[in-house]
Amino acid sequence: MKINEIPVILHSMDSYSKFWNPWYHLFNLHCKNHGPIIFLSEEKEPDFVNDVTHIKTGEGEWGERLLIALEQIESEFVFYMQEDFWCIKDFELTDNILEMFKEYKMDQLHIKENINLIKTIKIKDNLLKFAQDSEYTQNHQFGLWKKSKLKDNVLPNENPWENEINGSIRLNKNPHNIYLLDYHWYISVCRRGQLMERGEKIIKKYDISF
Repeated sequence: MKINEIPVILHSMDSYSKFWNPWYHLFNLHCKNHGPIIFLSEEKEPDFVNDVTHIKTGEGEWGERLLIALEQIESEFVFYMQEDFWCIKDFELTDNILEMFKEYKMDQLHIKENINLIKTIKIKDNLLKFAQDSEYTQNHQFGLWKKSKLKDNVLPNENPWENEINGSIRLNKNPHNIYLLDYHWYISVCRRGQLMERGEKIIKKYDISF
């Protein structure tokens, strides 16, 4: 398998549809060599529906909707992310990322900026491992997952915030292999459904309709 054969899951809900076009534009602009996009919404179709695989999950809690979609995705590995993080810098997905994932027997590999909210152990270069007792071992920023590991740690009644907190507690009870490639290439742009000032600056910089 090649890295660009692994699907990228974008998981959203219809009330956040105003973020879809900017996310799509910036992801395609900056994320090089990515695989097919699987776009999850409740019922609403994105403007770019002909360029992605669109799965309608129906209404329900975040966890229930994600599990419905994962049942329909056959790939052993998936990338997962949400629409409230926009790319601002180029990053290329290369096959050595997948090779490293397999070499270290990873369950998750997040590709994001290292922050002081998590505890890590340096492995080499910009590769770090989440400490066993770190917070946010379960998180929804851009990452490569074994699909089975993602599916096993999502409960139908959980919202995304509960899943990150309670999911991390569940993960930390047993040895885990969760890693981080420290690279700053996207930022959060909304809070509680509202575009933040940093998001407004991105809209202006890239002249994106919002």
